[in-house]
Amino acid sequence: MTFASSAQMHQVLAEEILLPVELADEDLKILSEWLGVKISAPKRGVKFSLVEMAAENALRFLKERAERSELQTAQTIGAVADLQKFLQLPKLPRRMECFDISHFQGAETVASMVAFKNGVPDKKNYRRYKINSTEGKPDDFLSMREVTSRRYGNAENLPDLIVIDGGIGQLNSALEIIRGFGIKIPVVGLAKQFELIFVENSSEPVELPRGSQSLFLMQRIRDEAHRFAITYHRKLRRKRNLRSELDEISGIGEKRRTELLKYFGSTKQIKNASLEELEKVSGMNKLAARNLKNYFAALETE
Repeated sequence: MTFASSAQMHQVLAEEILLPVELADEDLKILSEWLGVKISAPKRGVKFSLVEMAAENALRFLKERAERSELQTAQTIGAVADLQKFLQLPKLPRRMECFDISHFQGAETVASMVAFKNGVPDKKNYRRYKINSTEGKPDDFLSMREVTSRRYGNAENLPDLIVIDGGIGQLNSALEIIRGFGIKIPVVGLAKQFELIFVENSSEPVELPRGSQSLFLMQRIRDEAHRFAITYHRKLRRKRNLRSELDEISGIGEKRRTELLKYFGSTKQIKNASLEELEKVSGMNKLAARNLKNYFAALETE
């Protein structure tokens, strides 16, 4: 531990310190000499009012901090406890995993898996999957079977609750795979319409209380899974569109296209690159770089 020198303290301290309580004269003298400032404990007047105002501000700050802490607890571990009660789960769902499927007319189908721990995102355990079984034909049920098979086929670090973004159909698709692996973890489906929760072996969904922290938690994990899936889906679509666009350019074959994507990472970066920057890419030359620049320049003038 290090202590500030007297010179350093003089740079940050005020000329006078007002105390809310009295100190013995000898203590005041020692403290004042050590800090190099005047110290007093006013009992009336403007200085006394300043001390009172400082105390009120401090109490208000502590109260607001305590309220924020209580709200955070209610939104996290409190919501987890409520979820266990409302869904009649065998144990507290401290670790939750949620799956979502995203595609555009069956193209670039992807799945996301997000994890929450004690009611907050556990981003280091997020996963994303490019679905191979449904390319070109939208099938959320088959996609869900594939992603749950890939996640739980070699099951490690299992959650306490699995959440499927979807209704009874998506839930049953996931259960077929998960139970097939002998995994007994509770699995539920969160339907988009009315946000009803479907549970195994029941035709009647569970409706969490409106405005409850448990419902807000389920909405957060569902929305996070959706965000994560959409982000990955858009990334793949951008790459596919860029590949298609680059295929139209003379001298840009598959190898150069791959190196350009690897080097720049996005369409915008390639379009904004100078001739010199394009020439630096592995496999590129002056002619190919010039063709690339001329192609994008022509698009801008159309």
